[in-house]
Amino acid sequence: MKNVFKILLVIAIIGLIWATYKSVETPITFQRTREAREAAIIKELMDIRTAQVAYKQEHNVHAANFQELRNWLENGSVTTVRRELELTEEQLEKGMTEEKAVEIIKKAKATGKWAEAEKEGLVIEQNGKRVVFTRDTVLVNAKSEVLGADYNLSKLGVVPGTNVEFDMDTASVQTASGINIRIFQASVPYTAYLSDLSKSELDNLVDKQTQLDKFPGLKVGSLTEINNNAGNWE
Repeated sequence: MKNVFKILLVIAIIGLIWATYKSVETPITFQRTREAREAAIIKELMDIRTAQVAYKQEHNVHAANFQELRNWLENGSVTTVRRELELTEEQLEKGMTEEKAVEIIKKAKATGKWAEAEKEGLVIEQNGKRVVFTRDTVLVNAKSEVLGADYNLSKLGVVPGTNVEFDMDTASVQTASGINIRIFQASVPYTAYLSDLSKSELDNLVDKQTQLDKFPGLKVGSLTEINNNAGNWE
């Protein structure tokens, strides 16, 4: 009988040690996993913000959905300035401006006389090549300019580590002076990317954010206020 009690006591002690360990280990594991997943999610939200800002610059509205945004990035274009050479401090101190430099180069191209441009340092030899001060407005592929040529558009809008898309919507708010400002929001709740972890830890996290009247997840932008497209992690 004594041996039975000893065995039960050992089991009880082991159970207590395990329960204590889990009570400490569970929140640590939850937090570490959350931080790792959110690092990737935040990067994706920043890419969405970059793409939406560029889209609005070209269309004066935000893309209504990710399909529209991806299609524009793949097939659309953006206006950019092709730049060759930068004015030095010495040139600036002597009164040279980009506008003056452009006019000098335009005149040289029209007349074929490059003496003034060369004298002002607007034409130089660089790595064995003749480089001319240039400020040309050109159209380039949207994806290459906004996110980089190697960016995988199929993942734009998809929450990393899941098959779920971010929630995204657009709106318009009126300022005190009566001006309508177009805004957008992309978001994902904690439950979409943390539901496979400790339910109690997840519930506590959601409850805490809800009590603070904050969005229980990650988001960029807003549908109710002008916040300069800020992320709620910033």
